Amino acid sequence: MRKKHILLGGLLLIALFCGFGTAAVQDNSTKAYGVDFVTYDIMPFDGTIGADSPLYGLKVAMEDLDETFTFNGTQRVEKQVDHAQLRIAEVLKELEFNRTVPAERALELYRQKLNMTEKSLTLFGSNETGLLHAQEMITLHQTVLENLWLSHPDIPGLFRAYNNSLSLGQRFEQKTAMKFTRITGKDNKTILKTERLDLREQTRINKNNVIPVETIVPERNEDREKTKTQKGTIDVTITPKPGNGEEQGKKGQG
Repeated sequence: MRKKHILLGGLLLIALFCGFGTAAVQDNSTKAYGVDFVTYDIMPFDGTIGADSPLYGLKVAMEDLDETFTFNGTQRVEKQVDHAQLRIAEVLKELEFNRTVPAERALELYRQKLNMTEKSLTLFGSNETGLLHAQEMITLHQTVLENLWLSHPDIPGLFRAYNNSLSLGQRFEQKTAMKFTRITGKDNKTILKTERLDLREQTRINKNNVIPVETIVPERNEDREKTKTQKGTIDVTITPKPGNGEEQGKKGQG
């Protein structure tokens, strides 16, 4: 019994040092044409246990356990997307030091987490607006991963992760009947525009004209190369879910 208590205490200490739950996000509130926007940056991971740590597997296991005991379906999907975003933050950290092996390890876990999220989405019906915030964050992942792949074409995991995020984004569209379109605005900031979809048309397209994930290739040219930012981070302007803008700000400050 005493050994069990010691083990449990050790796991709790690991959880405290892991910093799991959300990736570091920096936000800046702005106002344009009477509409509130929030600018998000996925920052490199600065926690204690990164992808190169021998305790990394235990950290990820604790995250999975946290999701398992989250019984609200929408909250579980949001946690899964948050943990996937944490993998991107870890990749950014490893690439700062040119550590490609742990970066690939985090990218593989990102793929697995997105597969898990896709399975979770099967439990939801159509027009599920509660998933919109998670869908926004997946669109953010697409932007960051695309730019990382353009700057590190020698890392195949980045290409796969980008395509995985595109595929999951399509699944979100089926559930929310909403599409987020990325538009480059001033200062190379990406603004997300929302568009309501016709579910019947969307169903027909997905049944008869599905694009294999492997064939989705980001456009590469000199103009796009110039939009890359240092250290693989990018400014992204999105419209937050009502009531969550303040929460995301607090996450970024934490």
